[in-house]
Amino acid sequence: MTEVKGAWGRVVWLPTFDSENQVRYDHAKRPFAPVSRDGKLLPEVNQVISIVSKNNLTLETGHVSAEEGLMVIRAAKAAGVSRIVVTHAMNPPIRMSIEQMKQAAAIGAYIEFVYGALIAPGGRKGQFELPEFAAAIRAVGPEHCILSTDLGQAGNPLHPDGLEAFFRGLRSQGFSAEEIGRMSKTNPARLLGLE
Repeated sequence: MTEVKGAWGRVVWLPTFDSENQVRYDHAKRPFAPVSRDGKLLPEVNQVISIVSKNNLTLETGHVSAEEGLMVIRAAKAAGVSRIVVTHAMNPPIRMSIEQMKQAAAIGAYIEFVYGALIAPGGRKGQFELPEFAAAIRAVGPEHCILSTDLGQAGNPLHPDGLEAFFRGLRSQGFSAEEIGRMSKTNPARLLGLE
């Protein structure tokens, strides 16, 4: 990201599908990228955090565990990282509790909620119901949340259609247009250094 011409590189994700947490969750037998050992972040992770800080980039926690995510957020804040996102915090394999999300937000991270967790290909039920997301967003506070889709897979809606459905659903749960705008435009713009 630091070498993308024109300063267009803005976000660094910790491991997602190759994270140790994801591989263990999947009960898979494939290589993985650990981020911690014995309750401490690995030196390589601290090095990435340092690079993110030095270059004023945004750090996403990827698919690390909830506990690892909190360690990453604390270390990132201590290193001077000002823009941090807990990648789709409620979704497996992360599974942050509302209390953990509130802790992360109190330290300074934004909590991501994704429409893709509410649906499944072929019209099957998603991982969550909209009232669960709404309750979590209310508990954490829209000022600490961002909305996205995590779509792009075959059989799922296109990103714009997913966002429109997500926004419509949140309106039905009592969120104002201003709150949705904050979570979908204002907060993401801040995270990308565009505001």
